[in-house]
Amino acid sequence: MKNAILIFLFFCVICLAAYWIITGTPAQAIEHDYYALATKIVAINTKEDVVTCEDCNGNLWQFYGVEDWEIDDNVNLLMDKCGTAEIYDDEICGTSYANWTLSKG
Repeated sequence: MKNAILIFLFFCVICLAAYWIITGTPAQAIEHDYYALATKIVAINTKEDVVTCEDCNGNLWQFYGVEDWEIDDNVNLLMDKCGTAEIYDDEICGTSYANWTLSKG
C-alpha cells in the first residue's frame, strides 16, 4: 500500500513538473490587468443584496453588499480584465465610495 501511494505522489510531481516545463509558468499564472471604473448607482435590491451601477457608456455592473449604498451614489470600481480585450467578462475586485458628481449630457 505504501508503494502505491509513493508511486502516485511521484507521478503527480512528474506531471506538474512537465506542465511547468511545457508552459513555462506555474498552473495559476493568469494575467491580471486592473483598471478603475467610475460608476453611479441606479438600483439597489435589498432582498437579493445586489447593487447595480452604470458607467458612462451605459454598461451595468453589479456587486453584492447593499449596506449603506443609496441610489445616485458615485462608486469607483476596481476591475480585472481577466486577460481578455472585451469588457463583458471583466470582474469587480473592489468598490469604494466616490465623493464627486457624475452627470450625463
